[in-house]
Amino acid sequence: MKILYITQYFHPEIGATTNRALANVRYLSQNGHQVTILTEMPNHPKGIIFDGYKGKIFLTEKMENFLVKRVWVYTNVKKNFATRLLFYLSFSILGSLSVIFNWGKYDIVYVTSPPLFVGIVGLVSKFFFPKTKFIFEVRDLWPDAAIEMGELKDKHFRKFSYSLEKLLYKKADQIIAVTERFKQKIIEKGYSGNKISVIRNGSDLSFRSIDVPEELVKKYQTDKNFIVIYAGNLGIAQNLITILKAAVQLKENNILFLLVGTGPEEALLKNYVKSHHLTNVIFTGEIAKENMSEYFSLADCGLIPLKNIRVFERTIPSKLFDYMSANLPIILGVKGEAKEILEKSKAGISYEPDNVTDLVEKIEYLKANLSELNIMKSKGRNFVKTNFDRNKLAKKLEKIILEVGNTK
Repeated sequence: MKILYITQYFHPEIGATTNRALANVRYLSQNGHQVTILTEMPNHPKGIIFDGYKGKIFLTEKMENFLVKRVWVYTNVKKNFATRLLFYLSFSILGSLSVIFNWGKYDIVYVTSPPLFVGIVGLVSKFFFPKTKFIFEVRDLWPDAAIEMGELKDKHFRKFSYSLEKLLYKKADQIIAVTERFKQKIIEKGYSGNKISVIRNGSDLSFRSIDVPEELVKKYQTDKNFIVIYAGNLGIAQNLITILKAAVQLKENNILFLLVGTGPEEALLKNYVKSHHLTNVIFTGEIAKENMSEYFSLADCGLIPLKNIRVFERTIPSKLFDYMSANLPIILGVKGEAKEILEKSKAGISYEPDNVTDLVEKIEYLKANLSELNIMKSKGRNFVKTNFDRNKLAKKLEKIILEVGNTK
């Protein structure tokens, strides 16, 4: 199959979206499919275009066995409604122009969202090249999530977003949802379950439990500290202020919190740490993926928080599987499908989302029960290998692509 895979975020940007896309594209290209990625000039999450990509409008580069076509996007270090809108729309417009004027007679156009506006490029492709099959991947229920988080308040823009969502579901030849609850919600919106498949997030198993370099052992004093790690986007959805409030209560307990990553809430979080004189919270900044196993192995447990809103009960954070891959015990602050998976794996425990007291109690419990912690450490990787190996999930995706592509 000749496949155009459209994703706003892609390598060398870091994050769950890029990891999923890269794993899928690698598998498909290695199995004989001709894959082209359409994506932005890398800038995420700081909003600064990476060196080597500045000043370019369109760029094509070869990566492994596939092509990557990049387009310019509007970027800004300030993240607000206006700058995000320009960011999303610029990709939709330039991406659409790239598709129209550089059409490669693709059999499949595969669009992964959010951002929801990426779907516009898929709709444009379907309009100009109606024989091409359009597959729409839903990694988050947008605009529902944005509205529940208070990010999308303008009623006219809400109406437009719901109209766009409706059109995407209608025009897609197949919809890929990342959770069963996402699928059920889309069905509730009026679409047949026959055109919706579920391919959950997973791990490429590149993270693993390893010997920690001596310099990190000394730096974080692992012999004295119980280390709790959060690795991911420092964003609104995660409500990381809950972690910092827990750190206030635990600052005399030899419990050290490592926050790995960057994001729009970073300045706010650092100001909180400074104003509360917290010495038990460390911001590491971005850590390259190839070095993350060192940090996972350094930690005693990994945190996965999300805001306590209904839409996240349908979400399965991909870091759940990355932590498991590294045999890192998990403290999960997410309800619904993610909690059910963790309970099945026996690789961690849960706390009530946004509940600081409950989070503190769960951290103290694991610190005081090292034998139970060690049992959790032995569970994660085998569970992921059996159920959520990205290669197996990509094989499932390939089967769907072949079925859709061969349908007349």
